Amino acid sequence: MPSLNAAARNTMATAAGNLCGTGTLQIMAGATVLASHTMAGFGAASNGVVTANAIADATIAASGTADGAKIVNGSQEVTLTLGTSGAEVIVSSTSYVAGGTSTINSVTITYPAS
Repeated sequence: MPSLNAAARNTMATAAGNLCGTGTLQIMAGATVLASHTMAGFGAASNGVVTANAIADATIAASGTADGAKIVNGSQEVTLTLGTSGAEVIVSSTSYVAGGTSTINSVTITYPAS
């Protein structure tokens, strides 16, 4: 795997933020979409990390246990980890019930130093 310096990591993170910033964040249970959120862009990259701007709540479409997330922008998809901590997409609970409210605490995309 190539080793990237801070400037290169920031460039990569910025590119990912630009790609994902206008997409739809889908909360997944396997292949089932539990909830869909409209992305509102990302902040500036720092140390190879971009953090999403605040994401509006969404109505939960299906019940299930969230086990992943992806951002879809046209035909392009970025798969992200999801959890209540230590993941790229942070949620308060992974238990989703149809008709409830899906709230996203944070979304980050990281290009770490190698």
